[in-house]
Amino acid sequence: MKSKKIFIFSLIFSSLFLITHAFAGEKRLLFHAGLGQRGALNEVKDVFEKKYPDIKVNFSYKGSGYFIADITRSKQGDLFMPGEEFYLLQAVERGFLTDYNSETDIPAYFVTVIITPKGNPKNIRTIKDFAKPGVRVGLGNPRSCAIGIWHQKTFEKAGIWDKVRSNATMSAKCIPELGNATQHRAIDGTIVWATTAVLYLRDVEIIPIEHKYRGIIRLPVGVLRFARYREEAQQLMDFILSGEGRNIFHRHAYAVNKVIPVDKQGFCLDDTTDKDMRFLVNAAKAVKNKSYPVNEKTVGPLIGEVLRQKNTKRAGD
Repeated sequence: MKSKKIFIFSLIFSSLFLITHAFAGEKRLLFHAGLGQRGALNEVKDVFEKKYPDIKVNFSYKGSGYFIADITRSKQGDLFMPGEEFYLLQAVERGFLTDYNSETDIPAYFVTVIITPKGNPKNIRTIKDFAKPGVRVGLGNPRSCAIGIWHQKTFEKAGIWDKVRSNATMSAKCIPELGNATQHRAIDGTIVWATTAVLYLRDVEIIPIEHKYRGIIRLPVGVLRFARYREEAQQLMDFILSGEGRNIFHRHAYAVNKVIPVDKQGFCLDDTTDKDMRFLVNAAKAVKNKSYPVNEKTVGPLIGEVLRQKNTKRAGD
């Protein structure tokens, strides 16, 4: 009996030893990232970890407005990629990032679009339509999610902020709340990133915003000053900024042009993003209409997402 116990103990010890040593070579990065980037960054993680099997990436996803308080308190994390440059610059001001380059460290951009429930019951076609009486508008809370900043900027530029605010029936803490509310017809319309709209192709209508109100949101990435694994964090950042990394973002409806002309507030100045917007609108058509052709000419880099949603069976389909 005693020898049996010794054998079991030895077996457990050996197993723990092997497990410990199996993970001893791994370096686990903590990556703070905005919730709206989850789809693209999860794919980045999968590809990166195959290239570098000794490096694992763990994400802390949340509304961008929560990060500074969390990082200030914990002083932990290797990389930071919030949903708006505004939040990263706050980290720079506090000394959490020391080598951020605003010209080179932007792998992708969010582009704002209008979404409405399927069928567009309130016939929303332009920014000005959000001010119409009886339109239930979904807004984001700017203190917790980046899209809220752009809601106010956009409607103020259009001169209708007070009217839109009086139409607001929700103040979302994160952008997926707005997508879900639109999908379930709890609101009549909202503005989201194209990357959020692409997740709801079957259940929403997507309306591109005219250039002067179309937000182009820079998405910076940086290595935090207190990174545990600085070299590995830099490897991941370099991959995100590479052509391969940018292509992953493009497949998730980000704009990845190296230069997109914008005004001082960040609103679009030309047709650089028009082609991506056309692909997005066509993608929604393709998911809803089985006969609509799905190819690079119609939906561009969104083929994979379109096919995924077309092939996803749901109750009632």
